[in-house]
Amino acid sequence: MSDLEPEICNCGALRQAARHVTKLYDDALAPIGLGVNQYSILSRLNRVGPSTIQDLARLLIMDRSTLGHLLRPLEKRGFINLEVSEQDRRSRMVALTQMGKAAVAKALPRWTVAQRRFESTFGKEAALELRAVLKEIATAEYG
Repeated sequence: MSDLEPEICNCGALRQAARHVTKLYDDALAPIGLGVNQYSILSRLNRVGPSTIQDLARLLIMDRSTLGHLLRPLEKRGFINLEVSEQDRRSRMVALTQMGKAAVAKALPRWTVAQRRFESTFGKEAALELRAVLKEIATAEYG
């Protein structure tokens, strides 16, 4: 497939690559019943601790309403708690439960396999450079 011409649309090219890489990680996490979006949320909460939905959405560079839709199944499975913030009653806090921490621990080896597969295909340094460029793209202001 390397003989295909590059996509002319930057957005289209990014979305195609994202779908392809998402499948790699989703396939790795599927046996434990998590998708990469769910794992990303749980692992971020595991690193940063309880957060408002707004702050978590900002950290994940995700629309707040999209995050809200992704949080509901995690709450139903007992992986997270959603509560009204004591500091600002208009905000909701999301926190990882013990079940959520266990899910992250169980998923981490499978995520690591996907990460290594990606890096073995493109090289560890190239993957690091790619993540740096993608972070710039994700945080750029398009005026």
